[in-house]
Formats: sequence, C-alpha cells, structure tokens
Amino acid sequence: MLLTSCLRSPRSPNTKRAYEKDLKDFFKFTAGHQQYSNLVLEFLRLNQAHAVAVILKYKAYLINKKKLSEATVNRRLSAIKSLATMGRKLGVCFYTLEDIKGEKVEAYRDTTGIPPSEYARVIC
Repeated sequence: MLLTSCLRSPRSPNTKRAYEKDLKDFFKFTAGHQQYSNLVLEFLRLNQAHAVAVILKYKAYLINKKKLSEATVNRRLSAIKSLATMGRKLGVCFYTLEDIKGEKVEAYRDTTGIPPSEYARVIC
C-alpha cells in the first residue's frame, strides 16, 4: 500500500515506472531477493543512522560495482527519498534523508557538430 501511494503521486508515467524499478532494485540489493513488500515497512521503521548507512552502501554499489551514470544514481536515490517522504506523511517513517546527496552530473556536452561555415572550410 505504501509503495502504491508513493507511485500514485502526480509524476509522469515514465517516472513512476522508473521509480518502481528503482525501488525493486534497492530492495533486491538490501535483501538479496525481489519479494520486497514486507521490506518496505521494515526499511521505513529503521532509525535514521541505519537507514542512511543502508542507502550510502547502496549508492556506493551503484557507483563502484554497477558503474551507473550520475543521473541514474540520482534518480534511484530520489525514488528512495520519495518513498521515505511518503512514509513520513503516512506516519510510518520517522527520519529524513536530506543528508543523502546526489552525484554531481557532468554538464551537457554540445554534440550538434560544427557550423556549416566551418564544414565547408574542412571539405574544401
């Protein structure tokens, strides 16, 4: 129910699908299997220090073992933070995950190519 509430929020369908996949991956990481329905409440009832430790361990796993991009790591952390926020709203979670910071995303690199005037100079 809690996970459903979290995924019902006013987000785009793509974000909801990604968050659901991300949360399944997080709980698979923490428990070693995909039966995570019982784990949601267990996780939300942890004390703050333990919850932060679990998430930091997961974050390190995403970066060092899975070699995911910064944006993907940040989205996965955002899914977990969203779940904790919904848990707090419903009174089953008593911690905040504000101390968990995302990764710095590399600035967008222009891949539009060279301008036509430069292109003509290269060919000639």
